[in-house]
Amino acid sequence: MTGVATASPALRHSLRETLGGGALRIVRRERLKRDVERLHLRLGGTARAVVVKRSRTDAALRNRLVAQRWLPAVGLEELGPPLLAVIAERDGEHASQVHADLPGRPLAGERPPHEHVAAAVQAIARIHTALADHALLAECRLWGGDRGIPFYAGNVRDAIRGLSSPLLERAGPEVVTLRDALLLRLARLAEQETSRAQLAAARGGPETLVHGDLWPSNAIVAPHAGAIRVRLIDWDEAAAGPPEFDVATLLLRFARSQRHWILDAYRDAVRRLAGWELAPEQELVVLFETAAYARLASLLVWTVAETGEHDAAWLPARLRDLVRWFDDVEPVLGAQ
Repeated sequence: MTGVATASPALRHSLRETLGGGALRIVRRERLKRDVERLHLRLGGTARAVVVKRSRTDAALRNRLVAQRWLPAVGLEELGPPLLAVIAERDGEHASQVHADLPGRPLAGERPPHEHVAAAVQAIARIHTALADHALLAECRLWGGDRGIPFYAGNVRDAIRGLSSPLLERAGPEVVTLRDALLLRLARLAEQETSRAQLAAARGGPETLVHGDLWPSNAIVAPHAGAIRVRLIDWDEAAAGPPEFDVATLLLRFARSQRHWILDAYRDAVRRLAGWELAPEQELVVLFETAAYARLASLLVWTVAETGEHDAAWLPARLRDLVRWFDDVEPVLGAQ
């Protein structure tokens, strides 16, 4: 791995300062995924482990705000990332986030235990209801952006502009065919902007803090004393937005046969916690689709942007994936 600066003096100093001082030795480095390592340390004779993630400075800032300001403001810091320190790099564009190594494991796999999924849904509902219409949402929007209809509308427009780039005309016949297929799908989404915005305004949930990238792997679950503890990690995309954005992201990572009970668990949780009554399923499905299409349009924007910076041999495969992902959105909820 080239991303995590495990030997940098700044990181070593921060680890000593954060973990209590003493001689520091990195015993073993364990790669977890790109730009993320678990470091096994000896510090003053004591064995410790931390997780170090290299990210953009803006993403590191959002993680710090979630861990040290936004969730603590509503007493829910135990549900957020266990952030110990953020160390900026000299380039000013990247930083290393240092997290406590958590017990438990990600909510991943083909069919994670029912009780683990239910506990994660409960944690999500607690955050959504606690920060709904909160005064801190102005900060969430300032530092993380907005995942509501502006996100949908802006990314659909930008994706259409990006696909119209002359670069794609010169990328070969397969790319042109895939581009045209995506433009047809985006044109339909652009036509639906007004109706989707009206539904979101009338039937969407209250604005809240959204995780923004709520894949099951970003929920760490651990049984403890007869209960299940949950931590939501990797808040790089944290923002202000409708709760449907997170719920849609989570649901789409599960088989359709599981989505109804997961949605029912969320519906029951927010009703009990805050008295929320979610929209009927037929309207919720459209709200979930809006969120899912917005995420895909955003991914398409950045996919096209990267074609001018690097060798684009990977582009046809990515565009094929995007066509398939757009087509896989509907129906978000299948028959029970």
